[in-house]
Amino acid sequence: MKVINASFFIKGDQRDNFLSDTKELISETRKEDGCLAYNLYESLEERNTFIMVEIWKDQFAIDTHNQNPLLQNFVSKIADYSLKAPDLKISELGE
Repeated sequence: MKVINASFFIKGDQRDNFLSDTKELISETRKEDGCLAYNLYESLEERNTFIMVEIWKDQFAIDTHNQNPLLQNFVSKIADYSLKAPDLKISELGE
């Protein structure tokens, strides 16, 4: 199992655009084979700081997800939304 924690640091005036684009992405990603969890959370201390917590069955599921047009669209816009680059952390969990 693989866990991805992706932190996003969003400009205040881009918050609604970011949330709009993530809503459909989250909904559709949860339907993908190998997706065990896909959730977005906002920091209680830092408004507009979000973390996407993803749990995947294996690397193949992640590679397939990376081809998703909704994800590719989101990635193409992330620089416009962000104060700084996202921070990605990937962990592997034993079963």
